[in-house]
Amino acid sequence: MRQLIPRPWVLQEPVLRAVLGLTLLAGLVTGFVVPFLSLVARERGASYGTVGLMASAFLLAQLVFQFPAGALADRVGRAKPVVAGLVVEGLATAGFVWARSPEAFVLLRTLQGIGLALVYPAMRALIADLTPVERRGEAYAAFWGMLNVGWLLGPALGGALASLVGKVPLLLASGFGEVGLALPAYLAFRRFAAATGASRDDVAAGGFWPILGGGLVAAMLFAFAFEVPVGIFTGIWSIYLNELGASDFMLGLSYTAFSVTNLLTLPIGARLASRRPRWRRVVVLALLLGVTVCGYGIPSVATVLLLGAIEGALVGVLTPSVDAYLSSLAGPRYQGRVQGAYTTAGISGAALAALGSSILYAHGAWVPFVVAGATLLTLALPAALLMRRAERRPVEQPTAEPVLP
Repeated sequence: MRQLIPRPWVLQEPVLRAVLGLTLLAGLVTGFVVPFLSLVARERGASYGTVGLMASAFLLAQLVFQFPAGALADRVGRAKPVVAGLVVEGLATAGFVWARSPEAFVLLRTLQGIGLALVYPAMRALIADLTPVERRGEAYAAFWGMLNVGWLLGPALGGALASLVGKVPLLLASGFGEVGLALPAYLAFRRFAAATGASRDDVAAGGFWPILGGGLVAAMLFAFAFEVPVGIFTGIWSIYLNELGASDFMLGLSYTAFSVTNLLTLPIGARLASRRPRWRRVVVLALLLGVTVCGYGIPSVATVLLLGAIEGALVGVLTPSVDAYLSSLAGPRYQGRVQGAYTTAGISGAALAALGSSILYAHGAWVPFVVAGATLLTLALPAALLMRRAERRPVEQPTAEPVLP
């Protein structure tokens, strides 16, 4: 009799399956148009300054709303912020079809940022709620894997379809597709207690502010450093590749190159995530990532694609360890706020980088990437030292009550 292949652990929990499925779909529908938003604005007369302001508005909206959204998810549950965020972000994406003025472009990117701020901390907190501490590396790796499958297919398909049907149909499909995900998200999340797994084995360190003054500082420093390159990419990536002579298809492929290697190495990162101490592994990978980001300044499309593949591999091994460390700092009562604080730190780095990306780009196409890589290299060591100190502290047991979705 043939032996059945056991279902992977991350697919055994119904709500976790729903989270991963919705993440895959969201990555797909948003990935269609992400590479083209800046180009749409440029084609309709927006200046480089407006493009930079669009990127900054997107990130600044997240900076302002991420932490309050995380606190909201702790108070009202995880489902409502996710549903609201999907609707807001989707409608804003569809709104690009009718946008013509610089003010409209900036406003729509701001709304997209607000929508993402509502979704992201709640989803990350929900994953922590559903999984015991020792399994969180696997759960977050699966989350990133599903997101990157969407990003693997979305930009590549979007790049191919843009040359066939144009960008406007893609904007409509992406925007209304994201709105359409709100209903299944609500129906899936509302039926389950969000702390199903976390209540079995979790960590709570008292109030939120003592957590903030301790181990969370290390994670926030890493978040800031990791997101500075993201801000640069958000601001000038599409323009940079376009001026290097890349086609729409090659632009989409630049996202796909990252996603492919990221998917291949995420299982390795998942297996390593629970191994302590994490700080040595994290600092080495962060330093290698900083060097890779500096290399994007080499003016060659082929080199950029290769470096994108290397970056994806490094991030795949690195991210689960940081996520597992972060989620172990608090129980379900404060998990949304912890995730919100972490993402706020990251967005602050991305927003500052996006704001300065066009200014740096005007001084040379290589300058933004060297600045981003140098920032990551500079902050990695002190962040790792703080993480080492936090990992040496004894682990306390949970006292918090579960949070309903």
